[in-house]
Amino acid sequence: MAFNTTLNTLETFGSSFNTMNASQMNSTIDDQYSNNNNTTGSGGFITKVTADTIRSVINCYLIPPVALFGLIGNILSLIILGGKKMRQFTTNILLAYLAFIDTLLLLIVFMRKVPCLVAKADPITAQNIDYVMLTAPAILELITSRTSNLLSLVICCERCIAVFKPLKVKLWVTPKRMIFSVVAVTVIVIGLAAVDFNYSTVIFYYDNTKNRTVAQLMYQPFFLENQQFFNIYNNVFLTLVLRIFPMILITILTVAIITQVRRRMEWLKDITHATQNTSAENDIQAVTKMLMTIVLIYIICLVPGSISLFISLVDSRFTGRGEFRNTQRAVSSMASFLSVVNSSANFVVYIAMNQKFSDILVQMLCCFRKKHRRSDHGKVESIGTISSTLRS
Repeated sequence: MAFNTTLNTLETFGSSFNTMNASQMNSTIDDQYSNNNNTTGSGGFITKVTADTIRSVINCYLIPPVALFGLIGNILSLIILGGKKMRQFTTNILLAYLAFIDTLLLLIVFMRKVPCLVAKADPITAQNIDYVMLTAPAILELITSRTSNLLSLVICCERCIAVFKPLKVKLWVTPKRMIFSVVAVTVIVIGLAAVDFNYSTVIFYYDNTKNRTVAQLMYQPFFLENQQFFNIYNNVFLTLVLRIFPMILITILTVAIITQVRRRMEWLKDITHATQNTSAENDIQAVTKMLMTIVLIYIICLVPGSISLFISLVDSRFTGRGEFRNTQRAVSSMASFLSVVNSSANFVVYIAMNQKFSDILVQMLCCFRKKHRRSDHGKVESIGTISSTLRS
């Protein structure tokens, strides 16, 4: 959502953005728009000062630590899920790739928030970094975010087959087809978003007044020649195809899966007249609960942002120049934070709901501690040997 908001804001500048001096720009395009175009009288349900405070707190103090935690967790998840000790191979292919995509997404998000931390020490350097991050890194954030969205849809489709057709799941869901699915999703998203690499660029020039090299963010000629196309393509087409429609499908499939799981559990209880099921049935239910928890977290975290994007499409008052622009900016920052929480929460879900995953994690940490102790013990023994040799 953050990149779509940036695109909406950039649209308001037109070709005059080429002539703007970098010293007249703030740390981000959104802030730049609010300072240059907002009037003091309106802006929505909240004031501009309140919106700026909310954005500052979220971007500087909430997103960086959560993104760093999620980055570490996803790296550990990728190592464990990609190992040979996990059983559900086809499912782990999907979860491992999801951890990889979320790792890239959180890394880019963390790098884009670095200027907020650097600004306290060197505002000009922070501004230069921020302008660089608003070009290709912003496009990569869009690609990884939308890929993560579609992977959640693939998870729902895989669980639908496992729940509604349990006898055919091994025949239909194979490792090769799962690999093909994740590759196809990535290729589709990259193909749809690749055109945005022609959106803007950064140039550096020497500012005599500051005695520093500063950056300037400029439109590329291809964008200036196709502004209307970019506006419709990014703010309408990509939003609907890669964000809103997948969210609707995921919600429908999630409700269907949960309903079918409950019916199946009641049916098994009626047949067996007992509360215990077979080990295979228990494994399917455990994996389904874990995957549905991941999908439910995804829905909870991304629904507010999707609603905000949809409202901005149908009502121009909730855009960067609209009547409720301050509210839109605050909601956009909150939605970005929820998106980071969604990408960071899977590691906690794996630990809480996957006993095999938590056991492997404990073994990894214990092995690391043992190796560390052995190395320290070896150093102590070598020092003792040297000292005894010197004494003799």
